[in-house]
Amino acid sequence: MLGLLALASAARGQQAPSLDFPVLLQRLVDVDWLWQPPLAGERCVQFSSYDRQSDAGPGDATKWYANDDRGHYLRTVDTPAGAEHVMVDAAGPGCVARIWSANPSGVLHFDVDGARVWSVDFARLCSGTLEGVPEPLAGMRAKGGNCHLPIPFAEHLVVSATAADLYYHADVVTFPAGTAVPGFSPDVLATHRAAIAACCERLRAPEPMLSGAHAPPACWRVEVPPGRVVRELLVHVTHRPAEADLGAAMRGVLLVVRCGGEETVRVPVGDFFGVGGSSTVHRGTRLGFFGSGYCRFPMPMPRGGEIELVADDGVPAGARLPQLRLSVLHEAATFAPEPLLFRASFHLAKGTPTRPFADHLVLDARGIGRFVGTSLLVRNPSRIWWGEGDEKFTVDGEAFPSWFGTGTEDYFGYAWCCPEPFQSPLHAQVQCDGPMNYGYTVLHRTHLLDSVPFRRSFRFELERWHWTCDIEVDYRTVAYWYGAAGATAGLPVVPGAAERALLPLPPPPQFAAAGAIEGEDLRVVSLSGGLCEIQNLAVVENTFSRDAHVWWRDGEPGDVLVLAVPVAEAARYRVVAAFTRAADFGRVQVSLGGQRFDGVIDGYAERIGSTGPRELGVVSLPAGEAQLRLELVGRNPHAKPRHMVGLDYVRLEKLP
Repeated sequence: MLGLLALASAARGQQAPSLDFPVLLQRLVDVDWLWQPPLAGERCVQFSSYDRQSDAGPGDATKWYANDDRGHYLRTVDTPAGAEHVMVDAAGPGCVARIWSANPSGVLHFDVDGARVWSVDFARLCSGTLEGVPEPLAGMRAKGGNCHLPIPFAEHLVVSATAADLYYHADVVTFPAGTAVPGFSPDVLATHRAAIAACCERLRAPEPMLSGAHAPPACWRVEVPPGRVVRELLVHVTHRPAEADLGAAMRGVLLVVRCGGEETVRVPVGDFFGVGGSSTVHRGTRLGFFGSGYCRFPMPMPRGGEIELVADDGVPAGARLPQLRLSVLHEAATFAPEPLLFRASFHLAKGTPTRPFADHLVLDARGIGRFVGTSLLVRNPSRIWWGEGDEKFTVDGEAFPSWFGTGTEDYFGYAWCCPEPFQSPLHAQVQCDGPMNYGYTVLHRTHLLDSVPFRRSFRFELERWHWTCDIEVDYRTVAYWYGAAGATAGLPVVPGAAERALLPLPPPPQFAAAGAIEGEDLRVVSLSGGLCEIQNLAVVENTFSRDAHVWWRDGEPGDVLVLAVPVAEAARYRVVAAFTRAADFGRVQVSLGGQRFDGVIDGYAERIGSTGPRELGVVSLPAGEAQLRLELVGRNPHAKPRHMVGLDYVRLEKLP
């Protein structure tokens, strides 16, 4: 409770708190400080590798949604040991609250208060394998490296990297002037080993304090007396009929919270607890679902309040969903100054086209408050990656967002559009249906040390940036935040139960060319140079037959690849083939059964795609196997010099 007492005392006297490493660590697990109004000068900002073209602002849509988010730094410094790329340069007092990277490599240098105090292997720091920074304070989650270790500094911090091409985020909290923040040194990891271990244990989400055994026989409404703080809210799922879709039922009922006379939460139960098309277990430190949903964000209620489950179609909640029951644990509390109230705000955007690029509004809060987390559910009718979109936080009307991210999966702590579900105390990919990123994806992130304080306004926009241009997607988000009495979310009203239903998805499209002899099925007879392998091309969905091609890469002009094509019977055939085109593909001369076809196939295109079926010519072939000969003859002047070749399929059309 050290962090809580320090901050509560400071808030009463409007004095800046004293925040050493143990207190900052304690803030991850004793979180009543979240509902204290932010002090003047308190901020949380993000340093990231976002595409600097976006500095042009939203007036230039092409640059605003630019997606080259790798290897951008504040500056590069030449040193006798080599170049150092500066990621963070911040004035104190403050604290690094989170570091993420999709490709952590090389060394990170931490210059704290004018001295280099720590040089650490970046990959180990973000993997949970570094001594003193264990799981779950750090860890690789679905190919993304994460570190939540507090790294405090009193006056100044510079973080630099030896790797030049990183994707990275660094979330930095700055405290009011005069806050006592002893600077970090790696010695604290050994000195406070026991405190780190205790923090990790408490982050791992123990069983709820309220158990199903203590649930009331039927309760859909709980009144909270004045002067109390809700410590835990639990929605029990007491039984699940085999024919019932629990996820659908939970989206049909609303969780409603009122503090005094003010409604602070009106969110579908399933969305509130991060439940998607299935009721997958995830155990976060403050929010999760394990067959029943729990919330441990403290909810101060100085004037009392009520929590209830409401069916918005006129059917009583007990009749609509008899298997849900509500339990609330609260205790007496003293509030000085007036606390921020816990809030959760829902926004559903259905049938949104993927072009032109646009932003999904997660929250547009007005008033004093603190942003503490997000849940996101995406309906994606394609296997192709939907989440290149960056998060953008605009605080107190600033001219440019103080958070500008590098991709939706990066914000949620994973990377490379990895469909692997994961759960950890502060973030999770709860569900990803697949194949690839097709279907429903459910994500959650909790902000604690990196919660974002605001004194007038907070706007969270999440770019909708899908690689497929001509489809529609659904986004549904929940923003978790604290706001002073009268604060507003700036979102549309929650739609009715019918509109909130998750629509069924058609099977994912897959193209298969009629009568095709697939390139990936052909036997390699010989190869004079380069490498030949099978490449999956589902990333350009519905373009290549069976989503693959035979891929010849890094040959040189004059090199030859020979493939064996099966021939069912001796006959004259019209030969049709489809090849791959991309920016680094070359030109090839094609022969079959000893006959050279006229012209060459030019594989150059700005973006990856297919030539489509090309008629090569007519040839007489005996039964058995015919040799398909591909000879590299150069490249288009605009092509990058890798001379790659891709064969999607061959079709032999028998002639009379």
